[in-house]
Amino acid sequence: MTSVERDTILVATDFTPVADCAIDHAIEIAKLFNHKLCLLHIVSKKTGQLQRDKIIRKLEKIANAYQDRSGIEITYRLEEGSIFDEISRTASKLKAEFVIMGIHGKKGVQHILGSYAYKVITSSKVPVMVVKKKHHHVGYNNIVVPIDFTYESGQKVGQAIKFAKYFDSTVHIIGVIQSKSSVYKIKKEAILKNIMDYLSNHGVKAKAEIIIKPGADIDDEVFEYSEKHDADLIMIVAEKSGRISELFGNNVPEQIIDKADIPVLTVIPNLEYDEDLEWDETFLSPFYDPLGVIDKPGQS
Repeated sequence: MTSVERDTILVATDFTPVADCAIDHAIEIAKLFNHKLCLLHIVSKKTGQLQRDKIIRKLEKIANAYQDRSGIEITYRLEEGSIFDEISRTASKLKAEFVIMGIHGKKGVQHILGSYAYKVITSSKVPVMVVKKKHHHVGYNNIVVPIDFTYESGQKVGQAIKFAKYFDSTVHIIGVIQSKSSVYKIKKEAILKNIMDYLSNHGVKAKAEIIIKPGADIDDEVFEYSEKHDADLIMIVAEKSGRISELFGNNVPEQIIDKADIPVLTVIPNLEYDEDLEWDETFLSPFYDPLGVIDKPGQS
């Protein structure tokens, strides 16, 4: 296997205002990561050639306009099929480092990417960022990373470091404990200390807090914490098996994705990428666990 340079951000667009927001976020990231963009629109088999030609002209116009404005190299693709399959397939084909897409959430108007965001994310082999609004400033100054004290959850730290270094961000680690057990609390505090030491060793500014609240609604705790620290980005974790990791409980990540007004980046906690990705190293930095207190896969 040979190492592959990943320098493309794939932006799924359905030509709605939130898709424009996704391009806005992608351009800011591309500028700092020295990446290029590819705009992707997906049509069904029933879409006629005249309509396809019209869409291609529209994609070309949008790509050229944003490229002239930003100086970032922007290409475009029109693909046919299911958005669940084609976004992931195109990301793999382009060896994209991120997928960024705008969503409306379940409370908003349902467009092609609206209610399907959750399934698109779990179908992807690369990190996916979902956005709903444009930046109120450039960058991500405060990144919130909710952890459930598992090995998979810890792997988000590598991605947080990458963003934090480029944007000079502060990483905020939040852990919610729904048990009053002192032994359990001590074990989780040890994990949190490891995370903080790891971030410090990489020169990243970080803060952490454990919230002990039996019966708490975890997504509400994450949002309250994010608002308190003026967060610009929330990072959650998805399992490579095709389902969102049950962060603290069923459906919490989906609720965070749907309800959050700020961008949410979902990372894939895989130790090794698939061989078909032709990569000999993980995208996320491995998490350092010197005390061996993290619950690793296969452990009870």
